[in-house]
Amino acid sequence: MPDLAAAPAERTTFFAEQARRRRHARLWALLCLGLAAGLGAVLSTITGPLVLLLLALGLKLLAWIGLAPAAMLAALQALDAWIGGCVHAFFQALDILDAQGAVGTRAAIPSFLHAAQLVLPGMLLGALIWARLAGFQRRSAVAAAAADLAARAPREADAEERQLGNILAELSLAAGLPTPRLLLVDAAEPNAAAFGASHRDAAIIATRGLLERLDRRETQGVAAHLVGSLGGGDLRLAAAVQAVFGTLGAMVLVFDLPFRRAAWTTLGDLARAVLGLLPAARAGPLTTGLAASTAPESMDQMIRVMSLAERWPPLGALLVAPLLPWMLLTLVQKLLVSLWMLFVFGWPLGLLWRARRYLADAVAVQLLRDPEALAGALRRIDADGLPPGGALQELGFFHAPQHDAAKGFRARASMVAALTPAPGRRLARLAALGAGPAPGGGLLAGLRGIAALPGWKAALVVFLLALLVPLFGALVVMVGLLLAGASFFSVMGGAALASLVLRL
Repeated sequence: MPDLAAAPAERTTFFAEQARRRRHARLWALLCLGLAAGLGAVLSTITGPLVLLLLALGLKLLAWIGLAPAAMLAALQALDAWIGGCVHAFFQALDILDAQGAVGTRAAIPSFLHAAQLVLPGMLLGALIWARLAGFQRRSAVAAAAADLAARAPREADAEERQLGNILAELSLAAGLPTPRLLLVDAAEPNAAAFGASHRDAAIIATRGLLERLDRRETQGVAAHLVGSLGGGDLRLAAAVQAVFGTLGAMVLVFDLPFRRAAWTTLGDLARAVLGLLPAARAGPLTTGLAASTAPESMDQMIRVMSLAERWPPLGALLVAPLLPWMLLTLVQKLLVSLWMLFVFGWPLGLLWRARRYLADAVAVQLLRDPEALAGALRRIDADGLPPGGALQELGFFHAPQHDAAKGFRARASMVAALTPAPGRRLARLAALGAGPAPGGGLLAGLRGIAALPGWKAALVVFLLALLVPLFGALVVMVGLLLAGASFFSVMGGAALASLVLRL
């Protein structure tokens, strides 16, 4: 059902709506660009120490097997000296601040910059993984979606399927775009989605439920939205967003290796994807495996492994004891990723994607001059769920109902807020473009409802709401301190561990 939290909007034109949504999209894109740089720094607190540790182990191994041992030992000494210098610079900066207070901030900056070199290896690795995953997502999008949804080519003898192909051809011509390839899914849930590397080689995947349960006008509305999305460059944006989630999973995947056998398979798929060797058919398992590393269920495997100490004493205790420090490090890293995505990075990504969906709606209204066609289709599609296999491809769909979130994208990437805009808000924007009335509600309606209350009740509600402001501020401060502490523990602990390996 439509979200009753949407606020009604004043009438506007599709040109004004497109201009507004393009401004919003540029604004949120700039914000996401800034946060992406911050995301690289955050991920580097995880991957930086890990890269240093793996580099130290690799140099040790090469020296042990006799491959240029003198050069390897010299590299080990240089690496140890570099790590020690960065750690010393960090504590030197803290000493300056402790002695001089805020006045010494300028004097401490050079030492902090020297210490920040510890995160550079992780930033480079994170950027490499994100870029390669984004490219793999674009290349494999159509094949992966077709495999997940069991899509097929349209039947020439089916008049409805031929009609949908004609609709796509007409709308693509009107938008000045190549006609996308059409695929069909034998599913009763009405929906359709767009996939591909770009608008030049895109595919539209529609369900039989779309043809059977929506009339021609509503089907045209769905097709117009998807064509508008293709023309707006949303396919590349979707691949970039999915690569962000995949990079997050990759950063913590290595910590699951002692606890989940499936993590080894995912690590192999990830390595092949980065090298450009992974076939498109493995895109679904790779996405699922990376998301599993960030899901709460991944902790169950860790607990199961640690329970060996109770089930097989004393042998189990001997096997588990070496994993205790690794388990603590894993908990800290997963908490760090979850908090950053929940409080810092998730919401601007959601705002950016929702702005693109509103823009595609406005383009569809321009193509059709029939906003009610989109509104009617949205109401019908929101009453059902996604077709089987559609949860992994949620970003491509015209609308992704969230009635059964346990099977949706958020269940596999639990720190990520839903990117799909609420149907009530989309209906409100379509109503502003000339569609039928949207459901009332929202912030303005809530304020009007408070104002309509008797005097003492309205005062009580305002007082209770005012109490939330300092509580929210305290929560922000606590989360900030927790993030800073976890990042410090990650970087310093990983550097100390790498230094210990170097000196063994």
